[in-house]
Amino acid sequence: MRFRKFVLTVSAVMIVLMTGSAAGAQWPANAVVVSPAPGASVHALLSEFGKVVVKYTPIEKWTVQPLGGPEVWLPMMKEGKCHFANHSVPEVLRAYQGRGVYENKPGPAAVRTVAAGHSTLFAFWTIPEKNIISINDLRGKRVFLKYKTNPLFIEMAEKQLASAGLTLADLKSVLAFSNLTVAIKALMDGWADAILFPAVPGAVAEINAAKGECRFVPLTREQAEYVVGRSAGYHIENVPAHDPRFGNRSEVPNAVCYQNAMFCSPALDPEVVYGVVKAIFDRSAELSGAHPLAKYWSLTYRPIALAVPYHEGALRYFQEKGSWTPAAQAYQDRMLKRQKRN
Repeated sequence: MRFRKFVLTVSAVMIVLMTGSAAGAQWPANAVVVSPAPGASVHALLSEFGKVVVKYTPIEKWTVQPLGGPEVWLPMMKEGKCHFANHSVPEVLRAYQGRGVYENKPGPAAVRTVAAGHSTLFAFWTIPEKNIISINDLRGKRVFLKYKTNPLFIEMAEKQLASAGLTLADLKSVLAFSNLTVAIKALMDGWADAILFPAVPGAVAEINAAKGECRFVPLTREQAEYVVGRSAGYHIENVPAHDPRFGNRSEVPNAVCYQNAMFCSPALDPEVVYGVVKAIFDRSAELSGAHPLAKYWSLTYRPIALAVPYHEGALRYFQEKGSWTPAAQAYQDRMLKRQKRN
């Protein structure tokens, strides 16, 4: 009887302490979350995240706004106008390091990773009738690879070509585009031979229906390692056929992929970040049936992306789950020290 009273007392104290910790945090009543674009898979996924966040944290509302990339939401975070944002790891790493379009900003961006999730395949697309079955076959071809003002496309094109001993000069034409729809039409009408673009399931399905299959030009393992070894924020995956993330009909071996992740300001309350990560990752099974990408936001996929340092609230969660490794901590320390030095 006394033991039971002791257990109940301890439990009550723990509940009070945990509640006090949550109550003492600066929880936003309405968490504003930025997605890259309306109608995108990520936008719908973030909306699903909101259901568990509102259910399992003190946050009352989770508002997803399709406003664009880091150039838009980084200033918003600094001014406290948004709490979280989702974007590609390589692009946010560029902002964190103050490179590319972020070079003339006032110093490297103050941003932290909350959690990493589903990957995106970044490859050359083509169609069966072009008979392009390797990177070497792009020699002498007309290729869309200059996308708007995004230098990531040119960089990826150069590295994938270089893995096979090619350069941009080996192509017949380096084509610029600002609209994927236009590039797809040119590919299917015969005006182009390939497109470099992250895999978009809807666009891939369109080519599948019209041409039998949208083919992703494969790399050898050696070629993929060459690319990833020179491209921060990327990793290699063997993508099975009919992967829901990409809509591919055939297996894509040695695929170069980047992860999509959620980011926040380093100034955001650690308790809030911890609570949001816990709500999403502890309820990954609950989310998996709601969206095809949700199952990749789990402890069994790749929750740690060694690129932009993790927020201390997120780090605490992954430490508790045993996902945070000594290598991750060493990388974290190195990146924080480098930014401080800059």
